[in-house]
Amino acid sequence: MIFIGQASTLSNASVKAIRHYESLGLLPDLGRAGSYRVFTERDINIIKLIKQAQEVGFKLAELKSVLLSKEASIAWGEIENMMRLKEVQIAKEISILNEKQVRLRQYATVIRDCLSKDPNCS
Repeated sequence: MIFIGQASTLSNASVKAIRHYESLGLLPDLGRAGSYRVFTERDINIIKLIKQAQEVGFKLAELKSVLLSKEASIAWGEIENMMRLKEVQIAKEISILNEKQVRLRQYATVIRDCLSKDPNCS
């Protein structure tokens, strides 16, 4: 039997995070041994998947619909589609950040030019 401490170690997720995932319904109904949660290898893999998804920018709310369907299987096709959409979103964010960087450089150049002519830029 795998209890929450070992599940934490195996998945590299904190006990607090695992409890949070469970409270949000991201994990299937966990078995119990008395008052202790019992995790399966599948549960550990789901926790790892959640962590990996978070690392690339997915919100927990985005994951709920695809992690567990009524058949208790992961909706891999939906996950693949979400990944494509996330990639497009990240590309847009990179473009926006690049534009901001260009503007910052332009502003810095204007300020440098101004300071070179007048220390008070008046």
